[in-house]
Amino acid sequence: MLTLTRFVTLGAALFFFEVAVITADTHLPQSDIIDGLQFQGQTGEHGKGEHHQDTITFKNGRFRSLDCEEWGFGPASYEYKKEGDAFHFSATLPSPDRGTLEWKGTITGDIAEADFRWRHERWYGNIDRRYWFKGKLKKTE
Repeated sequence: MLTLTRFVTLGAALFFFEVAVITADTHLPQSDIIDGLQFQGQTGEHGKGEHHQDTITFKNGRFRSLDCEEWGFGPASYEYKKEGDAFHFSATLPSPDRGTLEWKGTITGDIAEADFRWRHERWYGNIDRRYWFKGKLKKTE
């Protein structure tokens, strides 16, 4: 009976150790610090200057690009981590027929800057384009 008790205790200790390691190394979607923020600004393809305005939002653990939604790229969960005064975020927005947009950006103060990559594999030619976004925090009323 003593062996079973030691086995259960060891198993429980290993379980909690593994949970702590996984939690420490994984940036799980969080919605407590940047959730509710909204940024409005310019976007464009790299090397081609400003193209148009976009608004990105972090709400209920989901990241959205309002302009990209018009092209079928829906909201997706986001991840972020805090480093000093900056928040680094990432999200991959899916589209049922246009591929994915892979966003990576930084929020510093009231400015969000990001790069995003549009990837779409097609039998008649793949798309792999890079874009940028720079926006200012939009005050909510």
